[in-house]
Amino acid sequence: AMQGVIAGSRTLLSWLGPTRQQSQLRILVLTTIVAGSLVAIGAGASLSAFDGRIAGADPVFAALWVVAACCALGAAQQAKFHRLAAVVLLSGTGFVTCITFLWLSAPDLALTQLLVEVVTTVLLLLGLRWLPKRAQGIHSTNAGALLRARLRRGLDFVIALVAGLAVTGISFLVMTSPAPETISSFFLDKSYTEAGGRNVVNVLLVDFRAFDTLGEITVLGIVGLTIFALLRRFRPAAESLSAPEQQTRQRVFDERHEARTSDETIVDYLMIPRVIMQWLFPVIVVFAIHLFLRGHDLPGGGFIAGITMSIAFILQYMASGTRWVETRLRILPLRWIGIGLLISAITGVASILFGYPFLTTSFQYVELPVLGKIPLASALIFDFGVFVLVVGATVLMLIALAHQSIRAPRVIETASDAEQEADAEPAPERDDVVPAEEGAR
Repeated sequence: AMQGVIAGSRTLLSWLGPTRQQSQLRILVLTTIVAGSLVAIGAGASLSAFDGRIAGADPVFAALWVVAACCALGAAQQAKFHRLAAVVLLSGTGFVTCITFLWLSAPDLALTQLLVEVVTTVLLLLGLRWLPKRAQGIHSTNAGALLRARLRRGLDFVIALVAGLAVTGISFLVMTSPAPETISSFFLDKSYTEAGGRNVVNVLLVDFRAFDTLGEITVLGIVGLTIFALLRRFRPAAESLSAPEQQTRQRVFDERHEARTSDETIVDYLMIPRVIMQWLFPVIVVFAIHLFLRGHDLPGGGFIAGITMSIAFILQYMASGTRWVETRLRILPLRWIGIGLLISAITGVASILFGYPFLTTSFQYVELPVLGKIPLASALIFDFGVFVLVVGATVLMLIALAHQSIRAPRVIETASDAEQEADAEPAPERDDVVPAEEGAR
């Protein structure tokens, strides 16, 4: 009996051990599906709940999400073989999500979704650049192993499809159900009278639930620092060190013509985009300030403005390169993260000094030259801390990925120099080696 328990434990460990993450995920998703199905059956749920709601759906809105579903399926299919196509298709799904927020009268969420999609797409492309190439299919000479691999992929596809349909159905039922009585009316009524802002979404973030926002930006800063620490010692895979084929051909073209220098063609190709992006930098900075200042009354705020400011830096890195940017701009994102978190925390502590709870805000109207009478809220200072931290964390992650473009040539040059030194260096003298003439004697 004990031997059976030991054998069973070893089998279970082989399936659930840390070396079988795919099996762990499969069991986790299957358990969730089964548990959710049992709960739904016990509650008397049936497919008839979708009838009236699907019939009343707007056909344009439905077609929009059909496009999003096709993009998601295409991204899943291309994720293993063509990562660039997968990222492009995934951004299509994000764009449909952005339009959905606009459709449902949520411009703040739509603007946030759009800006986050831009930054995420760029960061994904930077990260995917340094991953090794993947195999184009299942290669095996063993027919049994080939069959098991295909069955495993088929099972994973079915599990993913069922899980996706289940989550989609639950989300659809929740969003189309009559809204229960909530406290949203309280925030709508008190947003301006107690917080001095007409943009309820931003007032919620920086006033009513500012403590939650403080925790969220703290997590964002920790994530940025963690990514920076992990990538600081990262070195790209050997097969991803070589330059892309187009860049290699351009270098060969430059080397064959004496009048041209190496990489001159690449520089010429990017000249117009580089100039345009350099001109756009101050424009985007001003637009970010505009979004920040209007956030308390109109769509905008510290988070959206911080993402916009980060895009300004990202464009410079993309067009001009890491070395060019860092020789002209001293960004210091680590300090931005610390200063932003400190500003937000000090705003909360300041309310304690006046005898109010932590992060209690206040506002009043002040008379300013030219502008006239305008409302000023202490939440604006807290929002400024959010803005500074978001810029620092986003740019820090960008720099951590962008620096790989500097490290890769170093690895190649170091290996090349080592080979040249090994060829040029004379063989060391050894006492145990007998010269040929002495050996002959």
